[in-house]
Amino acid sequence: MAISQYQLEGAIRHGYNDATFKCPVLIADGYSGEDDLRVDLPEGLILKETYIGRAVAEADSMIILGHARGHSITMYGGVLKQLGIGCQSKRGKYITHLAHWGDPHDAIGWPKFTDGCPGKACKFAQMCDDSCPRDAHKVIEHGKEWWPDRCRLCYSCQVTCIFSGMTGVTFEENYFPNAMIAHGDAALGAMKTFEKGKIGFYNFAIDVVPECDCFPWAGKAICPDIGIFASKDMIACEMATLDAIDAAPIIPGSVAAEKGVKIGDDKFKIVNGFSPRITMNAGEKIGSGTTQYKLITYEPVLTPEHAAKWQVRDFNKQPAVTVRLRKVFKNHDLVKEVQPFKRTEFNKDWVWNNWKTFDPK
Repeated sequence: MAISQYQLEGAIRHGYNDATFKCPVLIADGYSGEDDLRVDLPEGLILKETYIGRAVAEADSMIILGHARGHSITMYGGVLKQLGIGCQSKRGKYITHLAHWGDPHDAIGWPKFTDGCPGKACKFAQMCDDSCPRDAHKVIEHGKEWWPDRCRLCYSCQVTCIFSGMTGVTFEENYFPNAMIAHGDAALGAMKTFEKGKIGFYNFAIDVVPECDCFPWAGKAICPDIGIFASKDMIACEMATLDAIDAAPIIPGSVAAEKGVKIGDDKFKIVNGFSPRITMNAGEKIGSGTTQYKLITYEPVLTPEHAAKWQVRDFNKQPAVTVRLRKVFKNHDLVKEVQPFKRTEFNKDWVWNNWKTFDPK
């Protein structure tokens, strides 16, 4: 079965399909993630090339929807990450994660095997062995063996170990800020396949959880829901979102509260380790947008026309639902048809006074 089939099944499970979207749902880089377009990045700070999913590269315009939340590698994920990872093909994703082939001592993207692996005593040992499509590592009695010549840096071993709460396979310390900058490079690569002004960005600062949506758990949001940010400038959209998140109150019981985050602090830096502004400043430097922005707040105007947009049927073609109900009610005797039961009076004195006996105050 092709990889894209699994992706489509996952999309359908979440309600994303042709019927709900009223447009085709495509896997942009083909059946196995190899249908792509190479994009040169001479201005890239780390990456000098990237590979964009063919269907994305051939589109005339694009709207990016980002969920503003934390991330374990990029510290924060919003619209930029949808370009820097979401628009990349399989090999585009590889290099964005700094998975360069070569000597593991020279490439920062290689997995880091630690002394924390309990070996065969780990209850996830078989899952760990099965995680590698190249059989590049194997759990032994008191740790792991690794054959880097087989490794293709898919990160399955790291993800399996970390997601299961273990510490045997992790990342190099300086990996994260470099991966953040590389994400910015790759995002520019996706932008270069479109004419200027043909991409719109929407950040949904709702359910601002500390971890990535791909995690099999969801931590408590670190701040209240803020709203939706929109712009044609990717970096400005991200900066406005981050500033609003940092200015928001801290949710009690969240990891932000546990770590003593205060209003105005760089929340994701404290929660996840590095400031997401590393990515944004790098993106500005290579021409992906500006960190400066003017925030225009929009509140929907409540009018009959706006309210009618949320009616079940088209307001301009059919009468409002309430008007339709009025006609239905005229054709039926509701007393006889809807209320045929005997109406027994309740004890009014009890209702007015006795409820107070249940009030803990």
